[in-house]
Amino acid sequence: MNRPVHMSIRDDLRMRLNAGEWNAGDRLPSETELAARYGVARMTVRQAVGALASEGAVVRRQGLGTFAADRRPAKNAELLLSFTEEMRRQGHQVQTKLIAATVEQPPPPAREALRLGQSAAAVTVRRVRLVDACPIVVQHSWLPYARFAGLDAHPLMDGSLYAMLEAQYGVRIVRAKQVFAAGAADESDATALELPPDEPVLRIARTTYDSSNLVVEYAMSAMRPGYSIETVMERGSQSATRQPWRFCNGADIDVAVSAFPSP
Repeated sequence: MNRPVHMSIRDDLRMRLNAGEWNAGDRLPSETELAARYGVARMTVRQAVGALASEGAVVRRQGLGTFAADRRPAKNAELLLSFTEEMRRQGHQVQTKLIAATVEQPPPPAREALRLGQSAAAVTVRRVRLVDACPIVVQHSWLPYARFAGLDAHPLMDGSLYAMLEAQYGVRIVRAKQVFAAGAADESDATALELPPDEPVLRIARTTYDSSNLVVEYAMSAMRPGYSIETVMERGSQSATRQPWRFCNGADIDVAVSAFPSP
């Protein structure tokens, strides 16, 4: 079966948007101009542009035209996705470089967060995440060895720790608690992020939970400067109104988080 023409046009326009042919706020060519460019009817173009609008890639303004949306990564408040899933959904190229995966005695903060006994071991996974070829965050995760034995041998699936947890252990992350603090990059973090030693970084302590509210992971991350954090905090029940919050100084809240370049 032949692929619908409007889907091919949608994909081509999305590729051009991601490549920067139109920056956020730029007006795209009119439907008439696009129809002439692709050699199709205006209705076909309208379908393609409508699909992009539903994805949030473009914004239609009545009487003014269609404009490129702000494509900075923004976290979906309805579902806590892995870093890799979320960035790829939004059209960014994501790479994960595994630094190390071992079994070790976790440090006190990880032991306490994971509720491990004094002799219990943890699988530790250290990796650096790149978005569009730029290293933006280095992550050090600890997971209970008793629950995830063997994870150190194959910690990632398609670059994602969470994908591996779901595929091999049937565990899906559904909630995260995160605490933010300013700090300086130590030698290992600076190397991973390609920064000078002692460069300021944003430090993130993260505890993740599965659908049974069991602790799955404790992670410490360092994010390079020049990026900011957008959070979404849920109050009360699932029907409660969700409100966007900027950086919360030292707040210990349940959030959905993503990184994007500061304007």
